[in-house]
Amino acid sequence: MRNDNEVIAQRLAQWMDSLSQFDLPDWDSLPQLELYMDQVIILLTEYLSPLCRSGEEKAVTASIINNYVRMHVMPPPLKKKYSRVHLAYLVIICTLKQSLSISCIQRMLPEDHSEEAVRRLYDDFVREYRAASQAFVRYVQSPESSLLPKGGGSFTTSTAVFATLAKDLTEYLLR
Repeated sequence: MRNDNEVIAQRLAQWMDSLSQFDLPDWDSLPQLELYMDQVIILLTEYLSPLCRSGEEKAVTASIINNYVRMHVMPPPLKKKYSRVHLAYLVIICTLKQSLSISCIQRMLPEDHSEEAVRRLYDDFVREYRAASQAFVRYVQSPESSLLPKGGGSFTTSTAVFATLAKDLTEYLLR
């Protein structure tokens, strides 16, 4: 049986590879045509599948989307059709909901649901996601990274603490 550090190193390499192959779609890659709910779910599943952990519940379902609309986290569909604005909201929400509450995410979203405002937010979000994920990978891979176990430390514990601190900082900034 391999020791825990070897298993962690292998899992880390798999995660890094998966992250390096994943990218959020640009605004111009989002469909211009309006879509029905089932089409939205299929598209979001395709966009976000690398972020979903195997064996866990789906990242997005019709009832989840309906709840976001009911809670005014995103605008309602027009005649049961969802636009690129809705897709942008859903990509952001589904990406962030893994670590933040819906109320925190809602504070990050524009109250102005115009396409121009949502496009600015979405473009900024995708750019920041890419930059942050690249910086995080570089940090984890760097020899001076405090996340890497040194002398008996647990990598898993370090990453859990790092995630908690990042979440706490985000919530503090949104207050």
